[in-house]
Amino acid sequence: MAFAVHTFETNPSKENLGFSFHETLGEGQEIYFLGKFSENTIDPKMVSESLFGAIVESFASSDITDPYDRFEDSLKAVNLEAKKLKANLPSTPEIVVAFFDFHNLYLSQSNESEAYLVRGTNLSQITETSADNTVLFANILSGQVAIDDIVLLSTSRILRVLTTNQIIDLLGRSDFDEAISLLRHELSQSSEDDILVTAIGIGKKDATSSSGFLSKVVEKGKKITESKKTIKVQEEPLEEIEEEELETDDFEDESFVEEKPPLKVKDLLGKFQFLKNIKGFKGFKPKKNAVIIAGTVLVILVLVIGIKSIANFESANTKELREKLSIARESLIQADTFLLQGERSSAADFLKKAQESVQIVLSSKSKSFRSDAQFLLADIQEKQLQVENAKKVTPQLLADLGVKNDNLEAVGLLELNGSLFVHDLKQVYKTVRNIVEKGLPVSDKETILASTTRTDQNSILFLTDAPRIVEYREGLITPMNTEDEIWKRGLDIKTYGRYAYVLDPVENQIWKYERRRAKYSPAVAYNQGADLSRGISMTIDGSIFILSDDGTIQRIFRGVKTEYSFRDLPSIPFSGKNLKLYTTTNLDFLYLLDPDNSRILVFVKGERFATYKKQVIFDLPGTRDFVIDDSGQKVNVLTKDKIYEFSL
Repeated sequence: MAFAVHTFETNPSKENLGFSFHETLGEGQEIYFLGKFSENTIDPKMVSESLFGAIVESFASSDITDPYDRFEDSLKAVNLEAKKLKANLPSTPEIVVAFFDFHNLYLSQSNESEAYLVRGTNLSQITETSADNTVLFANILSGQVAIDDIVLLSTSRILRVLTTNQIIDLLGRSDFDEAISLLRHELSQSSEDDILVTAIGIGKKDATSSSGFLSKVVEKGKKITESKKTIKVQEEPLEEIEEEELETDDFEDESFVEEKPPLKVKDLLGKFQFLKNIKGFKGFKPKKNAVIIAGTVLVILVLVIGIKSIANFESANTKELREKLSIARESLIQADTFLLQGERSSAADFLKKAQESVQIVLSSKSKSFRSDAQFLLADIQEKQLQVENAKKVTPQLLADLGVKNDNLEAVGLLELNGSLFVHDLKQVYKTVRNIVEKGLPVSDKETILASTTRTDQNSILFLTDAPRIVEYREGLITPMNTEDEIWKRGLDIKTYGRYAYVLDPVENQIWKYERRRAKYSPAVAYNQGADLSRGISMTIDGSIFILSDDGTIQRIFRGVKTEYSFRDLPSIPFSGKNLKLYTTTNLDFLYLLDPDNSRILVFVKGERFATYKKQVIFDLPGTRDFVIDDSGQKVNVLTKDKIYEFSL
């Protein structure tokens, strides 16, 4: 019996907590596993593989021929495995296990997960929540499936989101791929919950043979089986599970009665021929009327075929657009599956393919399928956010600096001891939440190029074009001197301890100054080999990170360039002279402000790589600067004359 299978997840959480596995056990025998774990589960990937591995191993090692008994034994095995992993499972996961033995189906579930059978215009729930919390799986439900049935496995009760009629209408379409795509769309739009679904179409046509479960997952299951066999030899004999631990139930009801096939032409003629033997039809002439009836049937068939041909006729352009839309749906489903397995790169490739196909439909002069294409494009864009672990936020206005200066053109934002400071090219403004103090001139003649804080001295350093360093402390402005005759020029400044570092791309150097009692030391050339000619932003946590306008990064430690680069970058690149880099000794991440794309990208600081983790997208064009609090949870961003805040 052939199955068409699709797995998708709506509104997935940040962590990979949902898993789907599939294994072909033999001819006509398939096992499906769908599970979602709580956020406090320890190593959910390992746990899910171990549980599925226990099921597969039980089937592989069993000598029992009865499929029900084999399934029952596999559930006993997975219950034992769950007990061993109890330390990793602080709460019971939502899992559905389905075993197909040709037309026979055996099911079991845990926690709030459910399974449904869709047959024609009927939808039946075919699982029930167990009252026994001592084991993972306590019930077995069994029944028979028929051609064109659809079995839905879900980690959540989807009937809370959609009505029975909605589901039947969506799944009643002849195109199974399209039906599942629409189901996924409706679930995503109707609920913000993270729902994991596997849809199995019995005898359905599947346009994408691999759209259900990845082959590598199947192989993974096989490897688990082999490794567990090796371990099992060394283990103590497993405790026997009492037969009563697994209760049985049967979901065979009226909806499972096999439907009669449609009558064929010869059957219709046979029914007419049957009238010859019915008494009470006066003047009925069998031979003549049989010919008339046969001719009538033939005419009706010709008319039906002709009407159907006309109805199915479509232009070559319409046919091409339909195919593009189908490709987009299939690619989106493929991306869903890859994303579910953590294959973000492959998911991104399929989403790109889906978007290209949809754009062809939208750019066509024809209005055919335009509405469907727009819905699909919205789904694709939403899935792209999931693939790149991105989220959209709505920043909240914190302070309006325009109340103090109608012509403010802010360029820098700093945080110092709980207060935010904003400066333009001439003045600095202190804010305490939404209260903005009057601007204080830093210099009448000089222009501010960059700024930084020195928290141990509760001061702010401004780098001007004089060149000069000017210090601000508790409302006092103090121009500082250096033991050199003049200051070195630069475009960015940062502090670390009692030292100030000035980035000077023109001289390909970082100038290091030591803060002394009343002035600064002479400049010391800190860079010993890095190419800083395109450097635009600098940040320090002990090492110095330099961001270039081409979107590359360098790391200098104790003056020496180390091997360092970005890794696993998102699909939309970043570059330009407005980029800003930020971190502190208290933060585990590097934060990059990309104003052109209204986003902040987060990278994990490693020894050799800054590895992309996520991005936060906000609708604030023209952002100038940003700061992250020490917890790494709150962001403040600066526009022309306003400060906004939001959570990462």
